[in-house]
Amino acid sequence: MDNENIEMLEGEFTHTIYKSENYMVSKFRTDEGTITVTGPSFDYEKAERYILTGTYVDHPKYGFQFNMLTVEKYISTERDEIVSFLKGKTFPGIGKKAAEKIYEHFGSETLIVLKEDPSRVFEVNLSEKQLASLQAGFEAMNDPQNEIMLYLVSNGFNNNDAQKIFNRFKLASKEVGEDNPFRYYNEIYGISFDKVKRFASHMEFEDKENKYREAYLVYIMTEYTFNSGDIYVEYDKLLSIINYYGGMDNLDEIIERCLEKNYLVRKENRLYLFNDYYDEVFISGFIKNFKGELNIDEELIEEGIENNENEFKIQYDEKQKEAISSFFRNDLSIIVGGPGTGKTTIVKAMVSIFRNAFPFSNLMVVAPTGRAAKRINEICDVESKTIHSLLRWNKETNTFVFDIDNPILYDALIIDEFSMVDNSLFASLLKACSRVKKICIIGDNNQLPSIRPGDLLNDLIRSNKINVTELNFNYRQKKGNEIISLANDIIGNDVELGRYKNDIHFYDIRRNDFNIIQLIRDDIAEGYSLDEIQILAPMYKGEFGIDNLNIQLQNTFNPRSIDKAEKKVGKYFFRVGDKILQLKNRPSDDVYNGDIGILEEIDEKEKNLLVNYSDTYVFYQFDDLADISLAYAMSVHKSQGSEYRIVYFVFNRNNIHMLNRNLIYTAISRAKDKLVIIGEENLFKQGLSFKLKKRNTTLLEMLENEE
Repeated sequence: MDNENIEMLEGEFTHTIYKSENYMVSKFRTDEGTITVTGPSFDYEKAERYILTGTYVDHPKYGFQFNMLTVEKYISTERDEIVSFLKGKTFPGIGKKAAEKIYEHFGSETLIVLKEDPSRVFEVNLSEKQLASLQAGFEAMNDPQNEIMLYLVSNGFNNNDAQKIFNRFKLASKEVGEDNPFRYYNEIYGISFDKVKRFASHMEFEDKENKYREAYLVYIMTEYTFNSGDIYVEYDKLLSIINYYGGMDNLDEIIERCLEKNYLVRKENRLYLFNDYYDEVFISGFIKNFKGELNIDEELIEEGIENNENEFKIQYDEKQKEAISSFFRNDLSIIVGGPGTGKTTIVKAMVSIFRNAFPFSNLMVVAPTGRAAKRINEICDVESKTIHSLLRWNKETNTFVFDIDNPILYDALIIDEFSMVDNSLFASLLKACSRVKKICIIGDNNQLPSIRPGDLLNDLIRSNKINVTELNFNYRQKKGNEIISLANDIIGNDVELGRYKNDIHFYDIRRNDFNIIQLIRDDIAEGYSLDEIQILAPMYKGEFGIDNLNIQLQNTFNPRSIDKAEKKVGKYFFRVGDKILQLKNRPSDDVYNGDIGILEEIDEKEKNLLVNYSDTYVFYQFDDLADISLAYAMSVHKSQGSEYRIVYFVFNRNNIHMLNRNLIYTAISRAKDKLVIIGEENLFKQGLSFKLKKRNTTLLEMLENEE
């Protein structure tokens, strides 16, 4: 942009018309009238004055606007404005009289003088508290972090990105960006490659092309490992991927540069992202060296099992007793089993026996999702948390409060729903476990593996380094639950849909002899609530994709009404009464990826909405709405760790490349009372014949290595 066209605008911020992560449209009141201002997202304060630089444009549709490039707070020289500013929230304890006294001393240059030299406040005869408040306020105005944040926001980064960058590089953030902006991507979790690329395209810096190629290689590695689930990429495979996207003349040189900067690790012909490799290293080292100190006599275990059987009027089978005993006999143990095999009942016994055997020790049960943690808490009457909540995750910095230097103070740990746990999260948990003496892992290795790279549960099972108990007797199946029968038949490769007549219903998607809306209405007429019914699908697009199903179901069961507030965000309208799905972990509000709530309020004045997650109430600012979605239909991955009384599993030919045995097993095993399959039987069977390929990992290899 030609600098000669850049102009300055001074105005008072009145309100925001639209705001996203990167872009916002606002209204400012100026001496010439109200004007629309567009540009990077920024946290303006209402009724504050700002000085903006940018260009005036005449938009063909929206009219006269000011396209903002940079922004800073206006420093007034007018008496009334200065007095008003001094007695504002920036300076607690400063009232009107004190503000007037300050103005009388410094005059129209008050704010300019004190911003340049905050220590001069001591020239005014005020109380110690007032002087301290003034000095702190003016020093904050000079805080270099504010200047850095403004620099980043003015260059296309949203406030969250800017905070992450500052947390990583501190006062050197601007210098790092000017020397090599691609470090923002290479060294910070969650910063968009495309965003950094756009930022870098407007800058000139030394060795620009090669620095771009380093980041591009890291980006290619990140995309490949996430989509494939592999921990590493073999060199020849990487070369073919790079060539597919146009090639890279000096690939070997760029690889060496990335190795030197610890962006990548190379072992023989395998290339790893640095953190992925060292997560495996840490996990294997921890497991091989872990030694606990909590021992218990075998007689006490048997007595405890018997006491629990009498108290809860149940009878444990031999495998269940073996699983309970294994927890107490081994420092590390694994329990695997499908739905209905009594895993939660076993946890209840383990907790009870532990409390009696070790009255002065403490035990924690953790899970990757909030719903799983709450279920354990309700059934087993034990302290339970999500892993992120236990470790106290900081979203902005992607770090945990509890780590190697600050371990958790628990003696025993039970980790439920472990199939969802990835290498990175498990490594973070183990880093905080230096004082833990006993760890039990519970999961279902027939479910989908974690979304992020790795095959953690299966690698641990295959290593023979941890005692494994496999539960194979199904108590729900004994009661005639066909859903459990189907789950077991999938494991045993013996599926025939025609044999299921009661709990499972199949509709051929090609025949149009059904109406999914009417089927759900029939379920509701039988006494089920919409909250107890969940539609699962493999993909988002298409007639039977998640997006279209959500819109259909919303329009039917929560239609538009003059009595209901709504807010349009992207492809969806959010409406009071909607089922809402949380898409990201938000431990500060005790809600997590996959949690489902009800939208209770939309407040246009305060620019927020309120969602109730089983009596946990969470406010979302309008610019945070990318964190939620409608939840009438959801992906199979998002449903892991949850159970629903009725599940509709919907798929068609467009989903054929997504269908596999693990996904189908995970979907159908979410249902407790009734399963409705809508698809094609031959596609269903074809999907069952396709097992997910073994992900390329080296954790098993590391665990088996005796060095």
